[in-house]
Amino acid sequence: MKVRLAQLPMEGNWDHCVNMALRAASVDPAPDVLLLPELFTIGFVLNEIPKRAVTMDYIESGPLSAAARENGICIIAGTFPVRTSRGIVNMLPVYDREGRLVHTTEKAHLFRNMGEDTVFAPGTPSGVFHLCGVTSAAAVCYDLRFPELFRMHTLAGAEMIFIPAQWPKRRNGLFRSYLIARAGEAQVFVAGCNLGGDHLGEIYQGGGGIASPEGVMLEGEEPAEHMTDYVVQPEMVDHTRKRIDCLSDRRPEIYGGAG
Repeated sequence: MKVRLAQLPMEGNWDHCVNMALRAASVDPAPDVLLLPELFTIGFVLNEIPKRAVTMDYIESGPLSAAARENGICIIAGTFPVRTSRGIVNMLPVYDREGRLVHTTEKAHLFRNMGEDTVFAPGTPSGVFHLCGVTSAAAVCYDLRFPELFRMHTLAGAEMIFIPAQWPKRRNGLFRSYLIARAGEAQVFVAGCNLGGDHLGEIYQGGGGIASPEGVMLEGEEPAEHMTDYVVQPEMVDHTRKRIDCLSDRRPEIYGGAG
């Protein structure tokens, strides 16, 4: 399975950012899965988010849905601010090769240091979904700091976990360390797609990647600027767990409900 991380910069307006994502979906050779960054159309311009938040109609049948169908690829479309009955949530949509919305999840943990809690409602994480024959799950940016969420996905059968993010370059080492830790402790693939360029005076410039079930960052190839393609071998999950069976060695009775 080929997974493309499009660590796009946030340049211009909403439509321009969407057009950059559409281009990432069309660059040959086509990937099986395209992963985009968190809030790649608007970022954390807090006073604009309530004005630009979209409805579920946009999520279900918007331009990323069409791009998945037209290019015959699966797209994990970063995140969008979405209006719900609970308020605006930071939502991640997943489209299959036919452009159907097959899964959504929401950012569960809000980063109060950036004021996320002033515009977003805490999200409800969803379970696993199936993409290109791989049992997968997803989380968003700050969620990466909470291993309990990843343990939940692992116990539900996830073999790969996708994470759109906006981690500043000054914390890139920590970001990649968390990708490795979440992958190694769960023995799954963990893909982190970070924002490119600069935003609101902060330097991002990508820096994400994919960690293997052995806790090793994969090497990728760059088909175009801001894009890296990785070959993921899902069978590596079973091979790794057969050598060291961490899940069977768990002792939930001593964890006090923590996993």
